[in-house]
Formats: sequence, structure tokens, C-alpha cells
Amino acid sequence: MIEPAKTANRTASARILLALAVAALALAGCGGGSSDSSSSTGSSSEAANSSTGSTTASSGAGSGGSADAPSAQSGQNAASAAAGGGSAVPGGQPSGSGKHGPHIVQPKGEPEPGITPQQRKEVTVASMALQSPSGQGSSGGPQALPAEFTCDGKNTSPALRWQGVPPGTAELVLFAMNIQPVEEKLFFDWAVAGLSPELEEIEAGKLPKGAVAGRNSFGKTGYGLCPEAGSDETYMFALYAIPKRLSPSQGFEPLAVRKAVTEASGNVGLLALSYARG
Repeated sequence: MIEPAKTANRTASARILLALAVAALALAGCGGGSSDSSSSTGSSSEAANSSTGSTTASSGAGSGGSADAPSAQSGQNAASAAAGGGSAVPGGQPSGSGKHGPHIVQPKGEPEPGITPQQRKEVTVASMALQSPSGQGSSGGPQALPAEFTCDGKNTSPALRWQGVPPGTAELVLFAMNIQPVEEKLFFDWAVAGLSPELEEIEAGKLPKGAVAGRNSFGKTGYGLCPEAGSDETYMFALYAIPKRLSPSQGFEPLAVRKAVTEASGNVGLLALSYARG
């Protein structure tokens, strides 16, 4: 028998992974602003509803209550119909034997075209590996970010490492965003453009030569991570590889640059880091 505590833990872990997957797809997609956040919020809600429905179904299956009886009866009716070739009616008899009904002509023609080489080239793919030596390990969820990389400490940016930058990349662009939108808008904690495709890492609290920092959603240029007191936030770091240089100026607007980045496509590396503030 599965203990309730273990069941709850597994359900929570599944919801965390599902939420991260939904967030990852939203961040790798196009667009920005309230439309981005609304779509992300809607997907998260559907994921939660789906998870709740699955849990309810599992509970009903394991309870052995009266809810099982209609399902069993329906299964028997369906089996009888399949054996006799007729339709099943609750409390009645099969309508007849053999196959009945109009003949359906199978459609003919060319099959649906698959994705073209050009479309495959232009699609944004989460194929780069992005990691942070600054993160602390955790079981079943994202790595935890130490307080020194938040407003509770020095509020300096964490170290990042990556692999898999594709050939033909002209520039790397980095964003750090709250997974949960703030006031139905994407909340940027960090935005950096002008990163050389030859780079494979960023040191903690430093930016390499040529990098250009954008304005975060706190209204300051550079990095800033400061969740509300008593909250537990998860942040998505997204490193994009784009085939053309954007060359934005210092203090650029991150939403506009992100829109240009997703339209330019390329590849992306994703990393989730969490911080619980007391």
C-alpha cells in the first residue's frame, strides 16, 4: 500500500516538472508582454487541471466504491457489443450480429508535407546545455540559488556555463526571468546581449568584454534578483544563439530585444534556479 505522504510527494514533483516544462516551452516561443504571460498562465492552469483530474481518477480507481460499478458495467456492455458485432445499450441486448452501417470511403491524395529543411533550420530548439556552478543541488526540483546572488546578499549574478553553441552563431543573448508573470507581464531580472559565440561561461558577478547589459524590470541596468519576503520563486535563465548581431545599446529594453531574438530564432539553453526568501 502506498503511503499518503509518498503519493503527495510524487504528485508535487510531477507538478513541478510539468510547470517547468510549460515554462521552458513558453520561454523558447515567440512574442512577449502580456500575451506571453497570459499564454504561459493558461498553459499552467491546464497542466494543473490535468494533474488534478489524473489524481481524482486514481483515487476513484483505488477506492473500490460505487463509482467503479458503472465503469465495470460499461466495460461488459462494450465487450458484449464487440463479441456480437452490434451496439451495446445499458440494460438491453446487442442490436444484431455482424458489421452494420454505411461504408466509408477512405480519402485519397498526397500525404501532408513534413517540416521543410528551411523550417527546421529556423525553429528555436532547446539544444544547448546551460548550467550554473553557483547553484546548490536539490532533489526533484530546480537548483537553489544561494542568498549572495539575491538582494539578501551581494545581489551579484551567478556563474554560468554552457555547451553546444551551433555553427553560424553571430551573438549570444541571455535573459533571466520570473517563471510567474508579474501583473500579467514578463518580469526580467537580467538581460545581456553582445556575448561572443566563442564564450563558454560567465564568471559570477562579472560580464565579459563586449557584453551589453539591459534594463531589468526593477528599472535598473544590470542584474537584480529580489523576490517578495516570504515567497519562493523560480527563475528561468535562457541563453539564445542567434545567427545575426543585434547590437543593442547599454540599458536596452529587454522585452523588445527578446522579441527580436525569438523572431531571429536559433537555439536556446534553459536553466531553472529557485530562491526561497524568508
